Amino acid sequence: MAKLELRNRFSGTWRAVAQAAVIALAVAIWLFTRSHAPHSIQSDLHYNGRPIEEFHCVPSSPGPHPAVIMLHGAANRGASNDQFVDMCSMLAAHGYYGEFIEYYDATDNTDSNPDARQNFDAWFGAIHAALDALAKNPAVDPKRIAIMGFSQGAYLATGSGAMFPGQVAAVVEYYGGLLPNLRTRVWQMPPTLILHGARDTIIPLSEATDLDKYLTAAGRPHEFHIYPRSGHGFNFRSEGPRYNGVVAEDAWNRSLRFLDRALQHEPPR
Repeated sequence: MAKLELRNRFSGTWRAVAQAAVIALAVAIWLFTRSHAPHSIQSDLHYNGRPIEEFHCVPSSPGPHPAVIMLHGAANRGASNDQFVDMCSMLAAHGYYGEFIEYYDATDNTDSNPDARQNFDAWFGAIHAALDALAKNPAVDPKRIAIMGFSQGAYLATGSGAMFPGQVAAVVEYYGGLLPNLRTRVWQMPPTLILHGARDTIIPLSEATDLDKYLTAAGRPHEFHIYPRSGHGFNFRSEGPRYNGVVAEDAWNRSLRFLDRALQHEPPR
């Protein structure tokens, strides 16, 4: 009986220790996510008198930090904001000041429309305003600001690199290309990472191979990776059957490695 009582006492003790460890781990994860949680400040960023919605994530380490602006694709407003929140937090955990800007606020539209090209000038203006604001932010190193764009946002990212080469230090473009009217400026583009799915039926692979060709001819540093079995939006869960978690993780890791090299960033250990 004494042995059984002793065994039960030890068993109860270890259960208590295990429960305490689980609680401690949960608290640590919660504190970590809170430390990199996005902050939304709508009044700090304006373009042409319009407030531009944004949210940002700041690393817990001392700055100034390299920064990455994230640009969504041609979808309804807020369609993938939950995933951009995740990306923002992951960038901050990697030592980057991450910022998502809702460039649709620069125009009257709130979703994708067939006349989107008419809005590109205003959207570029909003991105330029964000670059200016980040350059004045004491938490950001103004010489190390990159732009990461997806689909329509990829065209805005490469276009910003071509138009504002003194402010954009690197570009990561997912399944996009370069607008035809900006191809004469390709010679001044910063280091660029091109990621595209070979089975993309929305923005064909030729847009990526053309960009690779233009950058190569201009002698600009860039990297190019094709995912042979992937289509458009392969890294967004909202894309349903087109989403591929393995490819998404590979593309994200490639993006971080590229940014670390291009921005000469040593991620936290």
